[in-house]
Amino acid sequence: MTTPIDERLADLLRPEAFDHPAREPRLIQTHISWLILAGELVYKLRKPVNFGFLDFSTSDQRRADCEAEVQLNRRLCPDLYVGVANVVERDGRLAFGGAGVPIEPAVCMRRLPESGMLLALIERGVADERLMRRIATQLADFHAEAATGPGVDEYGSPESIRANWDENFAQTVNLEPDCRAAISQYVTGFLNEHADLIERRMRQGRIRDGHGDLHAASVCATRRRLYLFDCIEFNARFRCADVAADVAFLAMDLDHLGRADLSHAFVDAYVRRSGDMELESVLDFYKCYRAFVRGKVLSFRLTDRQLPRQESATIAREDHAYFELARTYATRTSNPPQLVVTMGLPASGKTTLADSLAGRLALVHLSSDVVRKQLVGVRPHSHRSDSFERGLYSRSMTRRTYALLVRKAGRWLRRGQSVVLDATFGQPADRAAVRQLARRTRARLLVVVCEADEATIRERLAARTHDSRSESDARLELRPALRASFVQPDEVAGALHVDMTRPLEETLADVIRSVRSPGDGWTSQAA
Repeated sequence: MTTPIDERLADLLRPEAFDHPAREPRLIQTHISWLILAGELVYKLRKPVNFGFLDFSTSDQRRADCEAEVQLNRRLCPDLYVGVANVVERDGRLAFGGAGVPIEPAVCMRRLPESGMLLALIERGVADERLMRRIATQLADFHAEAATGPGVDEYGSPESIRANWDENFAQTVNLEPDCRAAISQYVTGFLNEHADLIERRMRQGRIRDGHGDLHAASVCATRRRLYLFDCIEFNARFRCADVAADVAFLAMDLDHLGRADLSHAFVDAYVRRSGDMELESVLDFYKCYRAFVRGKVLSFRLTDRQLPRQESATIAREDHAYFELARTYATRTSNPPQLVVTMGLPASGKTTLADSLAGRLALVHLSSDVVRKQLVGVRPHSHRSDSFERGLYSRSMTRRTYALLVRKAGRWLRRGQSVVLDATFGQPADRAAVRQLARRTRARLLVVVCEADEATIRERLAARTHDSRSESDARLELRPALRASFVQPDEVAGALHVDMTRPLEETLADVIRSVRSPGDGWTSQAA
């Protein structure tokens, strides 16, 4: 081969490069792999990189890793991983398999339906507690049979955990100093104070040769099968760990996706299935670790000079969000639950803000749009065309919606789980109910009033007509009535007003700063 394989990837994106039907092969990149989606199969090639914790510098190392990936993943998905294929050079072009000079190894696996990926299920609003129980059951049963004892246990020791954290900090150079300091202080304190707990879990057989990379993109659910795939194969110390580390990874990623409710359902189901009643004592510690690692891995991709600017910006936002989430786990242990309210007229940006806050602060996101439709058994993304204060939006339905919203929030707050309420809250009585809830549950209340100029709101309302992902039924023709019925929250002392026409990251930074500052913007419980 006269040129590196990354300069010849176009060869492998031809339908003729495969010995099976593959009409439009597609390339996906990660920081360590190239994945080529080709018909009913997927081929994964290693990049020739060396990050210290993995080394794919030579073809022999990449082949050994491909073989390890197939062997280890067949523990959970025996029918998914086909085997190791060869990239060959034939007639001056690269292809998969057949006659030719072997050039590069690749893992070959069956292609899973994109509609069944957990990320897609969450986006469509169909992931539920039943699915979380399926995932938890399969994971707990896998852990019960996974290897443990000598050769595995040492990876779960306090010394090994500390070494992993030292590596994380050393490999993350662009982290904000206050974020680094908060997480570092938490990690040091936890390991010093809970060394006995960590060692006791080792003696109890809680250290297992597990999955190691169980985030939402590693889960696919079909009617017949559940796949927990793509475990870590390149370094045993990332795969062998306390079972809580596997549980924490998916729980953390559900938090990150704004679905802390599903995160709790998953953890609760795992604890019931496994009988591991101590797991929650270490869960936030491992969630912090997993969020930090996700941020670190994303930061590696930002060093790619060939990365398109828009993609780089997206990755940078995601990277920052994971580090913010890690900081949340590191600092929330001694704080009372928080009740954050994002309110304002439809299309003012309150749902966008609430969703982003939920993903960075591990909040349960309760939306009036979703709760209203739950009351009548309608899917959140199905749209209604009811007139103002008619049908689903009648005054009686609105009262029922806000009452249920407050009850749901109360259940979470009494559990110690912080919440973000996302609704118009255009009436003083509805806002008073939230203040009463904060008093009853002793939660810290922050009211954020979302605002935008008339032109922006009208543009957003018009765009919703064609947005199948929106849960709101507010339409442009309803704007005058909605605005006339909205009562400004002048009675809410300390409310934080934000301009939702600014860049979202700037607004998020301001609101998160207020959330983390006890005296900045918080509404008195006596108000």
